[in-house]
Amino acid sequence: MKLKYSLLYCILFICTLYPAQNTFIDGLKIQLREDPISTAEKFKIYNELTEYYRVSDQYETAEKYVQQQLELAKKEQNYAEEIKALTQKGIIKLNQSQYDKVPPIIDAVNEILQKTNNKTAALYAHYLNIYYSNALGEPENIIKLIQKALPLVEKQPSEIMLNAKLNYLLYGVYTEWNDAENATKYAKKSIELAEKSGNKNLLSSTYSALAVCYSFRYEKTGDLKDLKPVIEMCKKAAALYRQFPGHVSAHVQAMALLNLINYYLNYPVMTPEVSSEIQNNANEILALTQHTTHNQGIQAGALGVLSNLASRDQNDALSEQYLLKAEQILLTQKPMYYHVMINVVEGLAQLYAKQKNYQKAYQYESRVTEYSNLLFDEGQAETAKRLEAQYQSQKKESELRALTEKTASLKKEKLLYIGLGIIGLIGAFFMFRSYHFKLRYSIERENKLDTEKHEAEMQIKLQKEEQARSKAEQELLTLQQQKLQSEVLASQLHIQHKNEVLQQLQTQLSDTDINIQQMVKGENRVDNDFEKIRFTIQELHPDFFKNINEKTKQKLTALDLKYCAYIYLGMDTKQIANLLSVEPKSVRMTKYRLKKKFGLDEHTALESFFQGVIL
Repeated sequence: MKLKYSLLYCILFICTLYPAQNTFIDGLKIQLREDPISTAEKFKIYNELTEYYRVSDQYETAEKYVQQQLELAKKEQNYAEEIKALTQKGIIKLNQSQYDKVPPIIDAVNEILQKTNNKTAALYAHYLNIYYSNALGEPENIIKLIQKALPLVEKQPSEIMLNAKLNYLLYGVYTEWNDAENATKYAKKSIELAEKSGNKNLLSSTYSALAVCYSFRYEKTGDLKDLKPVIEMCKKAAALYRQFPGHVSAHVQAMALLNLINYYLNYPVMTPEVSSEIQNNANEILALTQHTTHNQGIQAGALGVLSNLASRDQNDALSEQYLLKAEQILLTQKPMYYHVMINVVEGLAQLYAKQKNYQKAYQYESRVTEYSNLLFDEGQAETAKRLEAQYQSQKKESELRALTEKTASLKKEKLLYIGLGIIGLIGAFFMFRSYHFKLRYSIERENKLDTEKHEAEMQIKLQKEEQARSKAEQELLTLQQQKLQSEVLASQLHIQHKNEVLQQLQTQLSDTDINIQQMVKGENRVDNDFEKIRFTIQELHPDFFKNINEKTKQKLTALDLKYCAYIYLGMDTKQIANLLSVEPKSVRMTKYRLKKKFGLDEHTALESFFQGVIL
């Protein structure tokens, strides 16, 4: 039963989006060839023509339009349309079981994806991978990929058809697993999307899919009431052909009718009404497929149903005629559809055995064995091709995973280096800031030190100036003091001289013979001389008295200082004697005594010694 539903699902899916009728397709060709249309319209026509010839198994013609679409897409740099064309090309190769031709197409699609962020392009690339997994028989991977793609395609309102196809694929997976609940869920979803898309071919196929889902319950119960929903859904699929003339293709309609009559055969009681409807539907299938190609399986199926009806009516001759015709039709198909052929030759073998024509029965039983072996070999070859394709795909995935991990590792390493670089730059920045701060601080400190040094130098200079000023003031004060001392000394000498004169005058006044005028005159002369001497003494070197006191070996008296001052001033013995009113002899004695006090020999003149003291 699982094989039966798998075959039915494959046939239903291949017929999806089959064009309404040949006149419509011919009109598209004329429009593409003659009418001035936009590039967008051209892409739309290419997609419809490619789809039509692909589902009609006319792969060579389909690939011709794929190539034209690719050339136009490359010229216009329309990456979405280029990927759509490559997706069709990949599906064509998969329908022909050319699994080894698909990976390069997928690589080309991925290469194009690197050039664009177009979401539609990404969705069709994803759809090609899903279809590839479906062809290789990887249901778990199909579900995983579709569940990843559905949220993305649902955000693209313009891709309702693609959304419907993805849900239809999910229906097929769950049908193979006999999961009626999920199969029904996705069949209903694909019906809803097909109705929104307006594509009646797809809608007919989805109605037939839901009929398959309802048949699960009937197979469990065998109750006629559970068969009725199945029949009703098949009738809805078949009714579209008349409700929407030209919108449903002959191929799709033939499939819908074939499904319907197969379910009619499940009726426990074949009433005349049911029998008549089965026969009418079978004849309509033959009429629909009469002028089409690659429909031998559908025609043989319809003839098989008619043979079944004839056999029920005990009309073995008519039943044989239908089966032989079905055999001849199937023999024209390359490659042969062995599933249907086995049913046909097995029916003939049973029919001839019933007629006791054992030779023919044996011949057809042998053919059943032959075709079964061929089917097995074909299946083995197909399985081997799938396994090889799966191996290559897994190998490529492993390599891609390893490359991705390596890329991720390199990316992390690159990010690490970038991070280290950033940290280094930040560190360098802070080091620069720190250096700049330290430099600025050093400059400021140096400036501050310079300022402090300058202030200290100014302070020292001021202190030196203050010391110099103090020293100058001190020296001035000393000079003033010494000058004052000189003045005092001169004044004392003058006073002393006056006292001596007065004393002499008093003594002489007692003498009556004294000439007072002469005496006064002489005294005036002495006063004049003394005034000159007094002025000279006041101008003495400030350190004179100090220096001579330091040079002497004995303490000098005030009279000694007078003599020293007179001698230093260059007065001779007579002048000193007159000034002091003493005998010249007395002056000479005093000079001698002063030499002794200063430790001078007799040959050293006091005048020279005093001059040396000042120097």
